[in-house]
Amino acid sequence: MQEKLFCLRLGDSVKVARLKLDQDTLGFSNLLERKLGVRVKDCFKDSETIYCIVSQGQMGKALGKGGSNIHKVQDELGKRVKIIEYREDPVEFIKNVIYPLKVEQIVLGEGVIILKDSNRKTKSLLIGRESRNINLIKRAIQRFFNVDVKIE
Repeated sequence: MQEKLFCLRLGDSVKVARLKLDQDTLGFSNLLERKLGVRVKDCFKDSETIYCIVSQGQMGKALGKGGSNIHKVQDELGKRVKIIEYREDPVEFIKNVIYPLKVEQIVLGEGVIILKDSNRKTKSLLIGRESRNINLIKRAIQRFFNVDVKIE
């Protein structure tokens, strides 16, 4: 198990985040950095997908022209790879995490981000079967920001 340290700016304050990475995660992270030519801030996986958080401004390079880079990596790994662009603002970052879904309103409260939408289909897609999607959203957000995520 290895740790990475990140300095995060939230408004006027600076926070230090520690990410614990296992060997699989480090391996995926290094592979994706080599194959995609981008700086990977974090990487985690579930049973079907590898989630790769890249530094701000590196999304286009990671995807490649017409998605060529990401398709090559997916073919090589035999798994789906989702690229998420990091943002220092938690509201902007969560927009990238839930993309292509859009919600009517994102509210940053004290220790919580609330995703508000009146459309039941959008809410159900955010939550996912057996709360799978909301748990992945929380996992991505909580690796960088000390906030919970709720859907209303």
